[in-house]
Amino acid sequence: MAKQIHNQLDIIERVDKMIEQSESEVDELLSKRLREILESLSVMYNKFVVDDKTSYTDLNKYNRLSKELERIANQLNEDYKAIVKMIEYSNERIYVEQYLMMAYLFEVYQSTEDGFSLPTEDTIAAALVNPIEFLRLPNVLKEHRNEIIRKLHIEISSSLLAGEGYWKMAERIEKAVGFSQYKARAVARTEGGRARSLSDQAVTKEMKQYADIDDVWLSSLDHKVRTAHRKLDGQVADKDGYFHYKGLKSKGPHLWNVAKMDINCRCVKLKLVNGQLPSVRRGRDYKDDKYQQKLVDRIDLYMEDGYTYAQAYKMADKEILPPSTTMPYVTFDEWRKRYS
Repeated sequence: MAKQIHNQLDIIERVDKMIEQSESEVDELLSKRLREILESLSVMYNKFVVDDKTSYTDLNKYNRLSKELERIANQLNEDYKAIVKMIEYSNERIYVEQYLMMAYLFEVYQSTEDGFSLPTEDTIAAALVNPIEFLRLPNVLKEHRNEIIRKLHIEISSSLLAGEGYWKMAERIEKAVGFSQYKARAVARTEGGRARSLSDQAVTKEMKQYADIDDVWLSSLDHKVRTAHRKLDGQVADKDGYFHYKGLKSKGPHLWNVAKMDINCRCVKLKLVNGQLPSVRRGRDYKDDKYQQKLVDRIDLYMEDGYTYAQAYKMADKEILPPSTTMPYVTFDEWRKRYS
């Protein structure tokens, strides 16, 4: 059974796992292609190559090498089409789950049924399309596909011309594909984060009909985050929902439309509902003003010690307990059934 949703940190953890799953699926597909390329070249090498020094000539007879390189290119073309579909499907799931989990947290925390309506498939699909054409998923992955095909052609041909032998050639291929796997994973991670931010924007728009909502920039839980995003940590968005950094502005992570600010970003946003950090748990009153003030004070204290907002919130949440209550409570899984 999945961990229950108690606060925004739980939602972040769930969506992080969905993004990691998307990365793993991309990685698995390209790993499989690497194995098949190496196996195919091994068969050719054993069948046609007389000596390492003559390997290029041996494999070039009857256009064997060019045909094999063309076959590899065609396979990778299909692989990258599949990767586009994988990431698009994952992004839609992330969008929906992020939306529902935030809607649940808001409704239960506010002890109200505000009747959130889930966006239609067409609305979600339209929202996920990047407004900058060359940054759209198919175009980004097309460049990656062309790059890996070019690299493989160069590495295989160079290795054969140098008479390096199969194992040296295999090492070159592994490095070329490995680099492309890393870049493809980065795309999956970036696109997943962008889907989360867009969903967050949509659900915030709904929430603002019923409460005052402020967004807070939350850097990653570790200190590997880029300098710009470390400086954004804990920043509250302006009245129009924008975060600001050195003349740039964005409504959330992955929405700067600037590569150095968006690629590989692991930041997220937290919401303040009427100035409070929403949490829900059976038998606890998280709306208690004294509890909320103690929580904020403890977060500030940890941040003064150098912790990120996320780290400070996580530690404070464990240490500061709200008073007991008999308010009605429903789990996320029970609440979600209305959208099944």
